[in-house]
Amino acid sequence: MQQERTERHRARTARWWLIPVLAAALLAAACGGDDGGSATEGSGASTEADGEAGGSGAALTGEPIKVMNEAPIDTNATPYPNIKEAAQIYAKWINDNGGIKGRPLEVIFCDDRNDANEAGNCARKAVEEKVIANVGSFTIDVSRGIPIYEEASIAWFGACCPIVAQENTSKISFPMGFVNGFNTAAAIKMIEDDCKSVVDVYGDLPVADVFHEAFANGWKSAGGDVSKLKTVRIPLAPGDYSAEAAKMTSPAVDCLWGNIGEANWPSLITALNSTGVLPRLYGPQGNLNSKVAEQFPEETNDGRVMNVYPNIAAPVWDDYRAALEKYDAPDLDWNSLAGLGTWTAFTAFTQIVESMEGDITAETFLAAASATASLDTGGMVGVLDFTKEWDGGGGNFPRIFNRTIFFDVIKDGKLEPSPDEPIDVTAAFDGKPS
Repeated sequence: MQQERTERHRARTARWWLIPVLAAALLAAACGGDDGGSATEGSGASTEADGEAGGSGAALTGEPIKVMNEAPIDTNATPYPNIKEAAQIYAKWINDNGGIKGRPLEVIFCDDRNDANEAGNCARKAVEEKVIANVGSFTIDVSRGIPIYEEASIAWFGACCPIVAQENTSKISFPMGFVNGFNTAAAIKMIEDDCKSVVDVYGDLPVADVFHEAFANGWKSAGGDVSKLKTVRIPLAPGDYSAEAAKMTSPAVDCLWGNIGEANWPSLITALNSTGVLPRLYGPQGNLNSKVAEQFPEETNDGRVMNVYPNIAAPVWDDYRAALEKYDAPDLDWNSLAGLGTWTAFTAFTQIVESMEGDITAETFLAAASATASLDTGGMVGVLDFTKEWDGGGGNFPRIFNRTIFFDVIKDGKLEPSPDEPIDVTAAFDGKPS
């Protein structure tokens, strides 16, 4: 096998709206859903609270601090049982460690089935249950839930992967991730890694143009020549990518960014092998993952993974790993946007509540979160300032507070934390030097 390691910035505001609707197909697998291990089944009725989690709570006093956690479980699309399980395990862990302000945390779970109408039903259930916030949730389309949360002053707090426009703009939305920044960070990282000839690859959707623009802006911000970039789309369904691989590698490339799903990587790597060209691979957290790396250890070796959250092996996750072991977590992907993101969201929620004085209600929590200028999760994400909105990306992402991207390196079929500093894409996302 031949081993080759071998001024377009415009504010296309009219096109940015495509991200919420179309990114879902590219992002669905990124959260790290069911990997075939055991999982807790859904409620069978997504408007029902189908699980409440807590420790023994013997030393805890006062009314429970009640929150909702939401994810699709009973769905024909990708389910995320690790979100549900992570929320319940966090509740057990915090309640066994003194609760929140000495009070027990109660988590009500709602299965929205990846359906906008059911997400609205979950929101109505949250209002009925008088929850303090919806914490650490992810779904493809919460557009019918956000207006209900807005009317009730209930925060949509800590989402790993905002998809619909309201998550990026609503005053009750506090996302903790920015998966659209992966493209920009990947381009910057490639230049840092001295990549000379590169290709960026996406699923065949209109939003691929938007993703490529974010990639091109990152390349430009780091001093790269945008005119030399090559981009290729592949069919969304895994299959024979030989024709597409030939386009990617003729002429040969030394680095490849693939913003594609976990299921697409094996087909793409197989097709690349047939060309005799083995570029260094770059991909998103949860998609270019340990399953792909284990299947293709040689092809993925020295690859780079773009992360919202650091690798699960990092010291910041000591409590998370210990809790997964203590409470006998099911065999799911815990080194994922879903698992890591849910734990991070609950950690942040706890910090804000611990800082509050007086009554703890949905309204007072929303006010406290909105006034939080320095939220420090110890490195799970960068320090966040919820008091300052962002004007980048044509002004379409004011609620994106975390624009820091971490990295993993793939070594011998395993993902390891990168020693490199994370990249802040705030300026680069718009093509400006960092």
